[in-house]
Amino acid sequence: VKKVANLPTEFQFKTKPYDHQIDGLSYGLTHDRWLLGDEQGLGKTKQVIDIAVAKKLMGAKRCLIICGVNGLKWNWQNEIKTHSNESGWILGQRKRRTGKIYIGSTKDKLEDLKNLDSIKDYFLITNVESLRDADIAATISDYCKKGIISMVAIDEIHKCKNPSSQQGKGILKIKADIHIAMSGTPLMNTPLDLFII
Repeated sequence: VKKVANLPTEFQFKTKPYDHQIDGLSYGLTHDRWLLGDEQGLGKTKQVIDIAVAKKLMGAKRCLIICGVNGLKWNWQNEIKTHSNESGWILGQRKRRTGKIYIGSTKDKLEDLKNLDSIKDYFLITNVESLRDADIAATISDYCKKGIISMVAIDEIHKCKNPSSQQGKGILKIKADIHIAMSGTPLMNTPLDLFII
């Protein structure tokens, strides 16, 4: 494995990275706002997880993953377990009496945010549509300002390109110390499509 500058000495890879993932990790440790635009299938998720874990060792409090595609929440939760010794909590996650996990309402997501001290997971996961709710967007924004959420990573950012939509406005309110946008397909119809990205 290539040497990574600025990597905390106590950091350990749980899964072996490829050279391009090492390059992404190195870049992510020295840049706080950037677009990870690797092609699909090259392991952007692992790179962001490794960056977030390294940032935690450097003092970051929480990492919020915002999924541009709703179904990716479960994938992120599984990938976090695969590539790190951390765990991820999907906002609004609830358990039925049968033991089956489901995602509750906007009210449940907001309840999780308001009771963040009871959630021990370093990674928080939600879908971009949850930012349509003004209270959720405002709470996340406030936590970012206070340093309670230190890092925000937005997956499939190209799905969130409209700055005048409710979720676009929600994204633009979030000002965490560390921002990483991810997209393997940052296509645009107009230059304005790149504004949020």
